[in-house]
Amino acid sequence: MSALCKAVCVSKRAAELARIPCRSFLGFTKHYSSGETGETPGNEEGTPPAEKRLGGFAAAFELHSDLQQKHDIAAGTVGKSPGSNEHSFATLLKQSPLVQMGTSKDKVAVGKIFHIVNNDLYVDFGGKFHCVCKRPAVDGEKYQRGSRVRLRLVDLELTSRFLGAKTDTTLLEADAVLLGLLESKPK
Repeated sequence: MSALCKAVCVSKRAAELARIPCRSFLGFTKHYSSGETGETPGNEEGTPPAEKRLGGFAAAFELHSDLQQKHDIAAGTVGKSPGSNEHSFATLLKQSPLVQMGTSKDKVAVGKIFHIVNNDLYVDFGGKFHCVCKRPAVDGEKYQRGSRVRLRLVDLELTSRFLGAKTDTTLLEADAVLLGLLESKPK
């Protein structure tokens, strides 16, 4: 019964909307324009718009650009580029410790054990990926989470190209040999 009542109500509304002339809907859009046609609300046809209104991102960008210019004028940095005293990316990359280190093969690094699963030690040494090393049989109980260890790096990223593949596949791990615990100097 309620479904029948809803259907009757919907059909009455549709009949009422059908009686409204389309010209009234066109007048509705004239008063509430999005600004894309160049019309501004309140302008009559035939009068040129005073200024095209910006909407959304463009308005926010203009506002923040004006604020940035006022800040630059107050700080006395007008006309200077924001990164004029900074080095280029290429210069910074050449001076970075990673590039200065050279090839990583057979380099000794210090890492910290951050996870242990059975006899596998997950060590973070500051590279792109962590490495997984076996817990040594001798003094294995000393290798706990948070311990600092020495590593000999073999490869910073384990990758391989499978048969027929065009790209390398990575294991998201580095390859290193565990040398032992980092000896703490007596105080």
